[in-house]
Amino acid sequence: MMRMTFVQPPNGFLDHYDLAPPLGLLTLAAVARNNGVEPVLVDMNLLGMRDPSLLGDDFYDRAVELVVATSPDIVGTTSMALESHVCLELTRRLKELNPRLVTVLGGSHFSAIARETLTFYPWVDYVVTGEGEQPLSGLLRYLRGEEPEPPVNVCFRRDGEIELRRSLKTLGSLDEVPFPAYDIADVDAYFELNPIRLLNFDSGRGCIFKCSFCYSPGQWGQGEQVKSPSSVAVEVSRLYEMGARHLFFVQDNLVNSVQHTLELCEALIEAGTGMTWNAYTTMQRLTPKLLDPLAAAGCTEVFVGVDAISPEAQLSFGKHFFKGWDSLKKRLTDCLDRGIVPTCAFMVDVPENGDHTRTDAVLTTALLTRNLGCGIRLNTLTVYNNTPTEKEFAGLPRRYTELKPRLLLDTPPAVFRNPYAVEHPELFPFHSTMMELSAYEHFVTAMHIAYTLFTSFPRTLLQYVVVDGHSPWELLSRLADRTGDLVPVDARLRRHRERSVFQEEFRTLEVSRRTSEAFELESAELALSLSTRTAEVLVDSGGERRRYRPEAHQVIRLSEPLAALSRDDGAEQEGNPANYLILREGGQLRYFVVDDEFVAELDRVRRSGDPREAVEMSTEALAELTTAGILKPTKEVE
Repeated sequence: MMRMTFVQPPNGFLDHYDLAPPLGLLTLAAVARNNGVEPVLVDMNLLGMRDPSLLGDDFYDRAVELVVATSPDIVGTTSMALESHVCLELTRRLKELNPRLVTVLGGSHFSAIARETLTFYPWVDYVVTGEGEQPLSGLLRYLRGEEPEPPVNVCFRRDGEIELRRSLKTLGSLDEVPFPAYDIADVDAYFELNPIRLLNFDSGRGCIFKCSFCYSPGQWGQGEQVKSPSSVAVEVSRLYEMGARHLFFVQDNLVNSVQHTLELCEALIEAGTGMTWNAYTTMQRLTPKLLDPLAAAGCTEVFVGVDAISPEAQLSFGKHFFKGWDSLKKRLTDCLDRGIVPTCAFMVDVPENGDHTRTDAVLTTALLTRNLGCGIRLNTLTVYNNTPTEKEFAGLPRRYTELKPRLLLDTPPAVFRNPYAVEHPELFPFHSTMMELSAYEHFVTAMHIAYTLFTSFPRTLLQYVVVDGHSPWELLSRLADRTGDLVPVDARLRRHRERSVFQEEFRTLEVSRRTSEAFELESAELALSLSTRTAEVLVDSGGERRRYRPEAHQVIRLSEPLAALSRDDGAEQEGNPANYLILREGGQLRYFVVDDEFVAELDRVRRSGDPREAVEMSTEALAELTTAGILKPTKEVE
C-alpha cells in the first residue's frame, strides 16, 4: 500500500491561541485513505510549539528526519502564503534524498502560483489547485496507473510543458467531503497546549463578495457552497464527543446567506451540543434578526473585515461596507449586547507625500472600536497572488523584506527568513513590499507600536485623538523614530520597550485633564498587570497579631466617573471626583470607589517596610481591607 505523508509547516511560535489540528490536511488524509493510500501526519506547527528547539537553525535537518521516518511514497504539504518557502525547501531536501519520492504542494497560495512553482522549482512534481478533494483523488489514481493523465485542477509537467486545466466548484455538495482523519493526529496534544480545546470546522466555502485583495474567489470560485445544516449539527456533536469545546468555522463568510445561516443556527440549537464557536462574518449581516440565533447556537465571537475606511480605499478594494462610525458602532453594540465579541480588521492606509488624513481615519475608527470593547487587527496590505489587487499593481517592483513576519506575525526563524523571496519577491506576498524599504520599515514599526498601545492605553489614546484633536499617526511616527529597530529585540520584550517609550514621551505632552487622568489610570493598570507578589505585612488589630499578604493594588483619583474615559464625544459626565481602587485578583483587575479614610489605611499598609514591625489597625479598618480582598490572611503570630 502506498503511503502519503501530509506535512503541516510551522507558522506559529509563541502564541497557542489558534493552535488546532490542520483541518485541510486531515480532510485530504481521509480522501487518501478512501483511495487505498495510508495517510500519515507530521505537524511541524504542533511539534515546534511542544519543543521550540525544533524551530532553531537546524530546523530543516530535523524536519527532514521526521518526514523520512514515516517512509513516505508521496509527500504533500500546504500553505496560504506565509510559509510557502518552508514547503519548497523541505520538499527540495526530501527529493534530493529520494529522487523517486513524489512531491505535491497545495493550498490557496500554491494554487495561485501553480505554473510559476513548476517553472522555478523542478523538485516539485505536482500542484493541487483549488478544492483538493477531487484532484487529489484523481492524482492518486493516476499515480497507481489507473488514469491516463493527472486530473483537472492538478498542475503537472508533460513533454517539457506545464499543463493545468482549472475548474471551480468541482464538488456537487460539501456533504460529499469526508470527515477529517483525526485518528492520525494526537488531538489531546493540541488540547494540552491550547486549553480552549479548539478544532477548526468546514461548514462552507467561499464568499459572495468580490473584495479585490482577497484570495477566496480564485480558490473557491465566486459565491459559496455549504454543508447541509443537519450534517453540520451531526459533525459538531461528533467533535464535542472527541473532546473539542470550541470551533472556528473557517468559511470566508459564514453569513453569505441569511436564510441558510438561520437554518444552520436552528440545527445547532436543536442538537444542543454545548459547543461554542466563532466565525468570519460581514458587518451588514450583523442585525438582531441574525445575532439572536447566532448567540443561541453557541457563537461567542465573530471576525469582521471592516478593512476599507476611506472612499479611496473602498473604491480600490471593492469593499464598500463602512458607512461611518455610528453605523458600525450600532452593529458592534448589537453583537456585544448578545455576548458575541467582534474582532474587527482594519486595512491601514499608508501616508502619502506627508498626507496622513486617511491613515488617521483608519486608526481613529480602530481606536473607537477598541474602546467599545471589541478586538481589533491593524493590517498592512498583503498583495496576494492572482487577485485583482495584484493585477492593479502589476509592473511595480517588489523588494524583499522579512519585517512583516518578524514584527507583525508570530513566526519562528524558519518562517520569517525566506531565501526564495530574495530571488522572486513577487511570488511571496508576506516577504515583499512595493514601498521603499526605509518607509516600509517605519510604517510597519509604527503599526506594531499601534497594536501595543491600542491594547494597553486605549482610553488614553481615545481622549488624545478624539477629545484633544491630535493625529494618531503623528504620535506613532514619533514613537517609531524613538523606538528604533525592533528586530534585534527579543519578541517577548518588544511590547515592554514600546510601552516604556510611550510613557516617557506622553509625560512630556500638553494634554487635557481627561486625557491625563486616562493615562495615569492605564499606567496604573499596566503596572498592576506586570507586578510580582507583594511582601507580607504584620497587622495588630483588636489585640490579635496576624500576617497578611496584600494583593497588588493602586489608587487613582478621577474627576469624572471611570466610564467617562471611554466616551468618544468629549462631553463632561456628571459626578464628583472620587478615589478609584484598582485591585489585581486572580489575574483580573477589579475596581472600587473608596473614601479618603480607606485610602489612608492603604497608605499605612503600603508604607510598612519592616515585616517584623506590626501595623496597628482598627478592627473596622481591617475588616474593610479583608472584605475588599486587599489583605489575605496567611498565619497567626503568637
